[in-house]
Amino acid sequence: MRLGTTAFSFTNEWLARRYSLEQLLRRVAELELGPAIEVIGFQTWRDYPRLGAEDVAAFRRLVDELGLEQSALGAYVDSARRADRGMTVDEAVEFLAPQIATAELLGFPLLRLHAGIPVAVLERLAPAAERAGVTLATEFQGGQTPDHPAVAAVLDCRERLDSPSVALALDFSVAMTDVPASFAAAVSRLGMRRADLDRIVERWADGASTPELHAALNELDAPDAARDEARAGFVRFGRQDPQAWLPLVPQVAYAHAKFWELDDSGNDSTVRTAELVDVLRAGGYTGVLAAEWGGSAWADVQDVDAFELVRRHRALISKPAEVSA
Repeated sequence: MRLGTTAFSFTNEWLARRYSLEQLLRRVAELELGPAIEVIGFQTWRDYPRLGAEDVAAFRRLVDELGLEQSALGAYVDSARRADRGMTVDEAVEFLAPQIATAELLGFPLLRLHAGIPVAVLERLAPAAERAGVTLATEFQGGQTPDHPAVAAVLDCRERLDSPSVALALDFSVAMTDVPASFAAAVSRLGMRRADLDRIVERWADGASTPELHAALNELDAPDAARDEARAGFVRFGRQDPQAWLPLVPQVAYAHAKFWELDDSGNDSTVRTAELVDVLRAGGYTGVLAAEWGGSAWADVQDVDAFELVRRHRALISKPAEVSA
């Protein structure tokens, strides 16, 4: 198992224009947060996915100079780009195909995809991915369980095609013990009474499904902004037993060590990190484990140093897994 990080952790710094791509990667290397690095295509390059030869060459030279390793390129299918209808399968294939080609040019062996991309799209693009040496790894997180229909669909596609180019990406938010304090504070700031939020959290802790939680939120007397923030949060918080994912580890090609906040001892008490790392080890996982701070949704850039958080979290995920940096 190899350690790394995803540039998504530094979204606030990126949006505040504190770093160029080169400066950000140099900071990652300086703090020894690699060697594996994931970047988000549409966040990183204005002309993505159709990059010029100079951009491609400059990126590959910089990665080599810094001793980093291309691990994953974050790719997206903007299926709701039209207000009147979703993308067709043909349109989604056309949208994603150049991202596979760009991953190959940049030296990334894996496209990290979001859940919800139709399996028919993956099936159509699997031959191109195989030719490019690129794995299409669909990420599952939050309340999505190992027996979720979307997970089953990807696994069925992989088996039907007999192709390792279709795989899973596992996000550690599937197994949490509590909601982040920063999330609760943000929802409260937007006007939801803390007692009301606490009751929703209790239902989450008791195993209520995401639709049930959303229905309960709809009944609250709270501003729309507060309910929207709460809905977005609970989608990202799972309550699963880490062991439930053990049988699926052979199909996992990439993993995010998601964390939200750290206490003084360097632990994120909301995520069952050590157990999840042990599950990956027990399942024989040999891929990349990328640290990913997700708290940028509720913290401003002037309040939190994301690089320092990731540095401290890397120390945490190194211990139980005895992984090599």
